[in-house]
Amino acid sequence: MAQSRRARGGALDAIDRQIIAALHRDGRAQSTAIGEELGLSGNLVATRIRAMDAAGTMRVVAVADFRVHGYRMLARIRVKPNGRAPLDIANELARREDVLSVHLTSGAYPVSCLYAFVNARDLIEAARAVSADIAGVEDVDVELLNTVYRYRPAIGPIAEPGAIGPIAEPGAIGPIAELGA
Repeated sequence: MAQSRRARGGALDAIDRQIIAALHRDGRAQSTAIGEELGLSGNLVATRIRAMDAAGTMRVVAVADFRVHGYRMLARIRVKPNGRAPLDIANELARREDVLSVHLTSGAYPVSCLYAFVNARDLIEAARAVSADIAGVEDVDVELLNTVYRYRPAIGPIAEPGAIGPIAEPGAIGPIAELGA
């Protein structure tokens, strides 16, 4: 029989991972259904879900497929700073509503932003806005993502809602296949 209690300290155990996997398959699954699948009581499953949520080790969120909302393009706009720290530029970009995610990377373009667009005009306008409206930006580079082979929004850092900076709130857009179709 599977262990029913988790060791103290907040670390995920095998049962927690099985519960998370079940929720990943069906985020609206009832605790009783998950319990039946795993050979556990529904009360135990519900208790563990609440404990993981309270500890910040797991959260259940709705993930929307951006194509359903009319977006047909996914692009990365990379930024080359001049006279301003990349982290400052990244924090400013992270405050923008149209930016899905912001990453600090290596190389000449150390700030990278992920966007979803309805059309090419919106992409061009976003690139121009980053170049013209953000202080300390020398150049921008735009990469259109043609095909996404794997995207796992359920995996990633968890932070306080609204956090900006390293390990910021993920803005999941959902699993996707061919873009622009």
